[in-house]
Amino acid sequence: MIDLMHGPQFAKTFVTNYLSLDMPRRLVQYRNGWNVDDITLPNPVKYLEYEPIALDEWPTIITVAISTAGMERIDFDRQHPLYRVTYNMRTYVWVRTEGSAEATTMRDQLTTVVRSALLDKPCLNATDPRNTFQAMIDESTMREEFSDLTLLKGERVLAGAYIAYDMHINEIVMREPLGTISEIDLQTLNTSLTNRLRLTSEAGESYV
Repeated sequence: MIDLMHGPQFAKTFVTNYLSLDMPRRLVQYRNGWNVDDITLPNPVKYLEYEPIALDEWPTIITVAISTAGMERIDFDRQHPLYRVTYNMRTYVWVRTEGSAEATTMRDQLTTVVRSALLDKPCLNATDPRNTFQAMIDESTMREEFSDLTLLKGERVLAGAYIAYDMHINEIVMREPLGTISEIDLQTLNTSLTNRLRLTSEAGESYV
């Protein structure tokens, strides 16, 4: 059972962990299919869930949550409401290499492999073996944007892209039980009862 709401941090971590596990194997398949080597289509060296101030290693894959698009209550787990939460996500691809054509090709091909991974629902859900969160990427919301090329020193070129998509995750709101007595002041209670018995005794009333 999910015992807490997880929020956008969990959504980013879920995708980041999945890509870091899935991409090395998937890249081998695409290199073989496209007949390219690991220089043309390299393994990402960093998978991040935040946007750094500066990039220092390439290729880098960055996944962030842009906004929460909606929440729908879908069920109850005992007294706890279960929600289907939708996050607007982006996964960025950054590459750097020598030559404009080479950087463009590397960026485009690596973005395609990332797209393939995000669309592979069985592999995505394999990272959640109990299917607790039932994570799903809505392919109808997926779109891609590609940056202009940036010329760096030594004829090196920086190129980027991002894939935007909606991801749905199950989350729960744990409700605290109401009316629960956590502590009783026994000393005050005993003093009150003693005073009542003394007063009734003085009034001549009998209690069994």
